Amino acid sequence: MVRNILAIILIAAAGLAAGCNQSANRDEAGDDSQIQASAEPAEVEVQQEEEKEFNLMDYSALDTTSGVFVGEYEEEVNDEITVRVALRVKLEEGRITEIEFIDTAWVHRVAAQEIPQRIIESQRLPVEAVSGASVASWSIMTATALALQIDLTELDDFSSIEQ
Repeated sequence: MVRNILAIILIAAAGLAAGCNQSANRDEAGDDSQIQASAEPAEVEVQQEEEKEFNLMDYSALDTTSGVFVGEYEEEVNDEITVRVALRVKLEEGRITEIEFIDTAWVHRVAAQEIPQRIIESQRLPVEAVSGASVASWSIMTATALALQIDLTELDDFSSIEQ
């Protein structure tokens, strides 16, 4: 925030200085039609604040950063179908290194392949759901979150899911 304010002040000062140079040129030339700005636009390098690296484990209630954790979740789709996921999540030094299914019922094959891979690659929850398999996708993500004791409603990163 302070850097942004300083950058605005520097930009304003550079603009003011350029305006002063134009006034001086105007006085010397005496004719506004022949005035050429002698000052090049000031280049002000604004450094953006470094984005804090996302750490999924900041949202976890686990008291360790390594181990194997089990998560289970069921979602009723209709009277006949219930998506069920039970999985193990391997965590090494705060990073998800493996997601292994223990039990799946009515889990779309592509979701079972893609969602764990997306979670491991991005180290994020939630990830983009598999088209046509959203219930299975969210069930896998929820089981993973439960294994790591993460409340998905606490994640503030929902809006940045790349699609």
